[in-house]
Amino acid sequence: MINHGTLSPTDQQEYIMNLALGYQVSQVLFAAVKMDVFTLLEEEAQTISGLSRTLQGDKSALSRFMTVLLDIKLLEEKNGLFYNTDIASRHLVKGKKGYLGNSIHHSCNLWDFWENLDEPVKKGTPHIPDNDYLNDFPHRLEDYLSAMKDTADLKADAIADVISIQNFRNMLDIGCGPATYALAFSQRNPDLHATLIDLEPNLQYARERITGSMGKERIKTISCQVLEDDIPGSGYDLVFISNLIHIYDKEEVRNILTKAWDVLNASGSMVIHDYIRGVTGSRPHFTSLFDLTMFLGTPRGRCYDRKELEVILDQLGARKQSFIPLILGTSLQMAEK
Repeated sequence: MINHGTLSPTDQQEYIMNLALGYQVSQVLFAAVKMDVFTLLEEEAQTISGLSRTLQGDKSALSRFMTVLLDIKLLEEKNGLFYNTDIASRHLVKGKKGYLGNSIHHSCNLWDFWENLDEPVKKGTPHIPDNDYLNDFPHRLEDYLSAMKDTADLKADAIADVISIQNFRNMLDIGCGPATYALAFSQRNPDLHATLIDLEPNLQYARERITGSMGKERIKTISCQVLEDDIPGSGYDLVFISNLIHIYDKEEVRNILTKAWDVLNASGSMVIHDYIRGVTGSRPHFTSLFDLTMFLGTPRGRCYDRKELEVILDQLGARKQSFIPLILGTSLQMAEK
């Protein structure tokens, strides 16, 4: 966290202008990922002339573009050849485990929601997408699920360690998305069986990933609208709810958690993974920005405070609760029955 009082007047001005120009850096990153610059350079360092031919781009404009990537430390240049820096190589090259390109592309898709932000803030109503945006929903859903996979890949092992996944045998994953957590958890625990529920468009993507997995015989998917339908099965020793509750209002969240609590066995555990307010640390704006995203892009979604969730879980009869912050703004709220 920056202590602005320690900054000189000039540094304070620079800090403010860095905030103001942040959108320009974002657009450079969006464009670089869209053109797959980092994957190309991972395969082979190239000159401006070589990149211009490969990308079929204007040499002069590309040179100016690449200069920005040099200045923000995503590329380095030696003897006229451009190379990825370590951080770009690790997180911006397709096919690598830490790849964040899909998440960056999803962030670019949200751009329209954030334009003219003052208008929805004054009106108190979310942004209404235009018809072109709505008609492109299937493509944007695929982008969203791919982004969810990227970030889940970064967190799955850490979550598995925190919740001691090896102690569970029968898991329910509510709102499974791309099935990343169930796949990772079942790989870590060969005795774990998982039931995944979500809406059908999401499950199609999940099934494609499950089909090619080693633990596919231990994972089943069931289409379920969690607010309206009965939750299938019972006697689960783990209910895992990841990045779901922020879509709903408080009474709907209470309804979901109550239904989930009812299908836990007598000593089961509930794990809520989401953007949860009340987290201290160096990056609280991850959660506050996500909360604003929910305002702009959903009818009633928001980020919940950890105390709000603790009260609901206490009312359900939780005998023990714990709270663990993770990376990139999300946290775990855990409760034992």
